[in-house]
Amino acid sequence: MSQEPILPPWANAQLSQRLPDICAKGEGQSVEFKETLPNQPHDIGKSLAAFASSNDGELVYGISNDGTIVGLPDATGSEARDRTAQRILNAAKDVKPPVHPTVSWAYHEGVAVCHVAVRKGAEAIYYSNYRPIVRRGCTSRPAEPGEVDQAFKLRYGSGGKAPVLPSTRDIAKRLSTVLGLMNKDRHDQLTVADLALAMGLSMPAELDAVFKGHSAPTFEMLENFCSRFAVDREWLTAGRGNPFSRPFERHTMPEHYGDLIDEEKPELVFVVRSRSAAGESFIVVQSDALKIWCVPGVWHVSRQVGATGAAQLASLRVLFTKWSKSEKPYLVLGRSIDAKLAKSIIDGETFPGVVAALPQSHWWDDLTDVEYEWTSRKGSSKAYGPGFVAAQDIIRGLLDRSL
Repeated sequence: MSQEPILPPWANAQLSQRLPDICAKGEGQSVEFKETLPNQPHDIGKSLAAFASSNDGELVYGISNDGTIVGLPDATGSEARDRTAQRILNAAKDVKPPVHPTVSWAYHEGVAVCHVAVRKGAEAIYYSNYRPIVRRGCTSRPAEPGEVDQAFKLRYGSGGKAPVLPSTRDIAKRLSTVLGLMNKDRHDQLTVADLALAMGLSMPAELDAVFKGHSAPTFEMLENFCSRFAVDREWLTAGRGNPFSRPFERHTMPEHYGDLIDEEKPELVFVVRSRSAAGESFIVVQSDALKIWCVPGVWHVSRQVGATGAAQLASLRVLFTKWSKSEKPYLVLGRSIDAKLAKSIIDGETFPGVVAALPQSHWWDDLTDVEYEWTSRKGSSKAYGPGFVAAQDIIRGLLDRSL
């Protein structure tokens, strides 16, 4: 007759007895294994939110993916167990709406396993790290917008006639905002069908239904839209930030963008300078008629610079000299614009393509003429302001020091 194993007082006897059966059945819709406790709270919260959104579930820490019981390190000690339980409960509070899991401990052959029971919540959907999370099979993942809509309809709908949900309606409004910003001051107004064609959609009506808020977009459609038109994904899906994105990684020195821009094979490049005292300057790249975006750097072409800003001015000169002297498959055009408009473009609030219709300026080419071979100091000051000439003085001083 086999003797029952002696359990430590902190171990749940029923759970410890069930543990081999749980492992043998493996992961599924209601069971998830984790070999260790994740370092990031939102990774814990993601699993909790998934079960709260979808169904009652068991989250077991100390079990490998293949069902092997490995235990959590040092968890036979009370301090380690307390820390683990507290981290799980803290992560549960960060789930929105908060969830209330039950933390228990099982013991098996000298190791401790943490068991977290999660009940399906009363709310339609639960969020971790600001993302709606669902459980699908063995996977806890972000919910598609359509799944969020369906969850709300099941929770709050009546007779299948639930109203359009806020998430779908908000995305539709933001999509229309983008189209409106792209059409501002444009003679040949773009339509939703134009955007659908540019995205390669076989059925433009699908995008039209999303624009009208009649159906929820898939994540694939949203990613396609954001990539095709340089729209910020976080803004489009969650309303955080501003509409237009800067797809490049940020570099301190502007000359480092030269090769990256070349690789994009753009139609046009606009070098834009604000008429403010600080002379904020930036680069707008027109990949094609519908994708126009800003390079992430902003540089002050004025006297309002420190040591780094001075080096950036010299780097701008390197880039501008390259553009003015080399043959390239795209045009580089200058723009000198109102300070308020410049800030709005830099912040991602205004479609960068608005610069295409503005008057041309030769400021970027003239900036390289620090010895005034084809310009004059007086003429540059009159055309671009005293800050521009001060920027040339800074560049010339750095050049003199390097000789």
